[in-house]
Amino acid sequence: MKILRIALTVFAVAAAGPAAAWGDLGHEVTALIAYQHLTAKAKIALDALLASDTDALTPPDFASRATWADRYRSTHPETAAWHYANIEIDSRDVSAACFGFPVLTSAQSASAGPAQDCVIDKIDEFAAELGSAQTPAAERLLALKFLIHFVGDLHQPLHSSDHQDRGGNCIGLSPPSPDGQETNLHAYWDVGTVDAQGASAAVIAAKLNAAISKTQVKSWAKGTTRSWALQAFALGKRDAYHLPTLPTCASPGKVALTAAYEKAAITDAKLQLRRAGIRMALLLNKALGS
Repeated sequence: MKILRIALTVFAVAAAGPAAAWGDLGHEVTALIAYQHLTAKAKIALDALLASDTDALTPPDFASRATWADRYRSTHPETAAWHYANIEIDSRDVSAACFGFPVLTSAQSASAGPAQDCVIDKIDEFAAELGSAQTPAAERLLALKFLIHFVGDLHQPLHSSDHQDRGGNCIGLSPPSPDGQETNLHAYWDVGTVDAQGASAAVIAAKLNAAISKTQVKSWAKGTTRSWALQAFALGKRDAYHLPTLPTCASPGKVALTAAYEKAAITDAKLQLRRAGIRMALLLNKALGS
């Protein structure tokens, strides 16, 4: 199963833009953490929404639905750019990474918004739709499934930082992973850093959730989607791009990851998976718990 999961991730890398942040495993982990921090009212509303969804792209449970947006992207490539914000580490220009933050027209739903938009905008738009009683039922389901995926995407450092390399997709690994599947830096952060946490989403989520303090919950609930992206960007700039050389798509190359690099990356993944889970719960509680 691990090889299949990694292979799917690498396929997504080749298809369009950065790969599926965290891979299926990481998205399932963030959802399982988030569910533990939902209010009773939000859980009831969430479970009712999930029960009403007949979409067959993924299994109907909450953790599986957190992977839905990647399946949807395979037949709707116009949504590909919504999964990331390529904030260049040399400029820190969030507006450029988000195509100038396009504004939806009054007649547009978030799911029909422009292809040139970024994960920051889409989280805010879908969260607003999910919390509005005026949102049509079908759009509300789309808003839920996009939202719970994009919160995970935002927190993967290479979905919020870039060095003209498609979030590490143009930086090869030398040597690749032992199974030969993690061939580039982006795939390593998506999959390798999460696989190192444990054998299953349930095991990883339980371990990470147990380490979250009340102080951290309170701290991580502060800020905005943009500030959360910049927090992930800072980790990307400091750690993901802490390499002996920085290849780009115009000048691709390979790097060797040291033990110290991998230790820092796994630590960052633990932190970001936990932050994503808490912030997903925050947005769902606000949208569904009132």
